[in-house]
Formats: sequence, C-alpha cells, structure tokens
Amino acid sequence: MIALAFALAFVVRSDQAKPLAYLTSGRSFLRVILPVLLIWILIYAFAGLYKLRATRSRVYELSRVVMASAFGVMILIIIDFFLVDPIFPSKAIPIYGFLFAVFLVSSSRFLIYTLQHFLFRFRIGVHNTLILGKGSARISFAKVLAKESPAYQVAENVSVASDLSPGFLNKIDSKHALDDIFLLEDGVSRETVTKLLNYCREHQIQLHIVPTVGGLYDSPMRMSRIKNIPILEVVATPLDGWGRILKRILDILLAFLSLLIALPLMLIVAILIKLTDKGPVFYVHQRLTRSGGKIGLLKFRTMKLKYCAGGEYSGLSTLEMLKTFDNPALVEEFKRDQKVKNDPRLNKMGKFLRSTSIDELPQLINVLKNDLSFVGPRPIVQEELERYGDESGLFLHIKPGLTGLWQVSGRNDIDYDSRVKLDIYYIENWSIGMDMAIILRTIPALLFRKNGY
Repeated sequence: MIALAFALAFVVRSDQAKPLAYLTSGRSFLRVILPVLLIWILIYAFAGLYKLRATRSRVYELSRVVMASAFGVMILIIIDFFLVDPIFPSKAIPIYGFLFAVFLVSSSRFLIYTLQHFLFRFRIGVHNTLILGKGSARISFAKVLAKESPAYQVAENVSVASDLSPGFLNKIDSKHALDDIFLLEDGVSRETVTKLLNYCREHQIQLHIVPTVGGLYDSPMRMSRIKNIPILEVVATPLDGWGRILKRILDILLAFLSLLIALPLMLIVAILIKLTDKGPVFYVHQRLTRSGGKIGLLKFRTMKLKYCAGGEYSGLSTLEMLKTFDNPALVEEFKRDQKVKNDPRLNKMGKFLRSTSIDELPQLINVLKNDLSFVGPRPIVQEELERYGDESGLFLHIKPGLTGLWQVSGRNDIDYDSRVKLDIYYIENWSIGMDMAIILRTIPALLFRKNGY
C-alpha cells in the first residue's frame, strides 16, 4: 500500500502542468523509492501496527497510521535533503505520498478489520478462552471482554477455588483447544499462579493476569518497571506527554486561525451589544480548569447587566439570581440542567447569540491564553463538580474545552448525567483523531443552530 501510495503520488504530480525538477520515468522512480520505503515498514512496526493480537479502536488506529506516516515522510525528506541525487523529482510527491498512504493503509486495514469481524461470527479466527476468578468479578469481566473484543470466545468461566490440577486443566483444554487463559488475580495464591503459568508454558497457551482491585480492569493501564519490579500503572488519560504537547500546538493553530476569521463578526457583535444594552461587552465567569484552578471564562454578555451573576457583578450566584424571579420551575430547571431554556435574564441580543453559540467566540482568547483547549470537557463551576462523583478527580486532570463531545451529541437535548458520561469518555479515550472528528462535527452543529440556548 505504501508503494502504491507513492506510485499514485508520482502519477498525480507528473500530470500537472508544472514541470518536474528532473525528468524520470515511473519505473525508475519506483526502483529508487522502494528500498527506501523499508524505513516505513520499520516505523509502522515500532508504532505497533503489525501486532497480531492488537485490539484497538478504529480511531486510535487511524491516529497511529497518521503519526507513523507523517514520521516516515519526515525521514524520507531528511534523507532526500542530504543525497547528491535526490529521491523525489518534485517536493509535492512526499506530501501526496503521505495523503495517499494514510488513505490506502487505513482503508485496507478497515477492510481487513471488517472481514475479520465477519469471520468471528462463524468462530473463524477466534481465541478459545478460559476465565479463572472469584465471585462476581469473573462474571463481570466476561461481559466486558465480550463487549470489548469479539476475538475472545469464552469457552469456560471457572471459579479459581476449583481444582486447578493439570488433569482438570487438561480436560478443559482437550474439550475446547484453549488459546488464552485470563486469571483475575484478586486473592489468588502465588502457588496457584505459578502452577498455572507452568501449565500455560507447557501447552503454548497465552496467560493474561487481570488486576481486579475496585474494577481496575475497566481502566486503561500500562506496564512499567522500578528497576526489577514490574508495576501496573493506571493511565488516567492518553492525553499525556507528547500527546499533551501535540494538543497544545493544535490548540494554538486552530484558535489563531479561528480568531482571524471571526474577528470581523466579533467586532460587529460588540458594537450591537453596546448599542442595544448599556454595560460591558464581555462577561467574565469563574470556571474550573486543570488541577482545580480557576479561570475567567470570556463570553459576549447575553444578560442584562443587573442580572449578571458573580462577585464582580451582582455578588449573587446564578441560583440566587434566578430565585429573585419567584418562579420555582425556573430554579428546578437550573438545578437539574445547569441551564435555563427560556432565560428571563437575557438582553435583546442574548437569545440569538446563545442559540448560535456566537457568545462563546471570545473564548478563543482563553484558548490562546492556555486557559482552555479547543476540544475538551465542558467548563464547569465549583458547585457542579460534585455531580461528577468519584470521577471528579479525572475531570480535573485536563483542561476544559471550547467544544466537546456533548456539544456535538445533542447539546442541550441530552440530560446532565449523559453530559458527564460523555466528558469522562472523552478524557479516558482522547486521541488527535477524536479531536478532529469533534471539530468537524461542531461546524454543522453551529451552522444549523442545533439545540442551542
């Protein structure tokens, strides 16, 4: 696929009116490029794209293909720069090659993935699996495993209290031809683990040891070492290390470009607010950010000045302000959703600005200031944090965002608990591919004014 991608890149560039830097035939180009493309195969291998037992989400895999392909192109460009006889007769060819490679590799992998899952329905290629554990943990794990990967067919689900003698295991193996054994290690003796490990080594069965402390198997983990001590680390979010740096670079680029485009509209809105309602153009509200810090979230002011909540305005909280309208239904709606559909506090421009989300455009400045990310969980106030329950620490692990999963999944049509679940899902499953998908889905959500108020 990589060779085909660069062959297509050469054909596309050759058909353009602009002449190549030097004339060469397609066959000669391929003779030069094919040996160099071995580097890409190594890069893909290091990226884990050739692992036979890989069970990744499609979005995660696409992000790995994009990153590995981008790194491959960068290496080829560096090699081309130092060679006396250049590899590429045009600077556009590696760019086209990258785009074609991402498309062709991703498409072919998707087709293989679809075929593989189709064959799983007929038990072709599945791993016959034995689960060993105690109590309800093994039943719960079997359900999670079936949901996460159809590649594992649970043949038996046995209590670890049973006789785990070689004869007992041989009986199950003879009946089902086991490929994998999952051992839920909570309370299992070292002697049992050693016995099971020896049996698996002898019979070429893959042994997986699953931590079960507080349902830990449902959390992403990675293996690390402290000298010779193996350690399982619970990964709060993939958004760490280089991922955090890459996301920040993307935030700056997107916020800067968006601000340039939106500046004329923002100027017009500012003038209209000034003409239709006395008071400041912007409204600053305190929200939580990473590690429990406070940020001043910028918005165009959509409320009459006397109804603005917060210390620097009326001194009242939003809930206290709504109580002054003597409308219990209004108060209950805010307690339930943290929003009010028919808000009596709005000024003349308020309803339009909120329904189109134009009131949030000044938050592009928050993104540039590193208060917000372009994509992330909803920015919330301190009082909302308790509604995240045990996941409140996870929410405070990253910065909130200008847009996010809940904004493109129904906005105000989904209840508050569903918004919380979407925020938690985003934090635990972040990827650049997910961010780009959310951004692309945000555009039609704004243009067609879906469910905004």
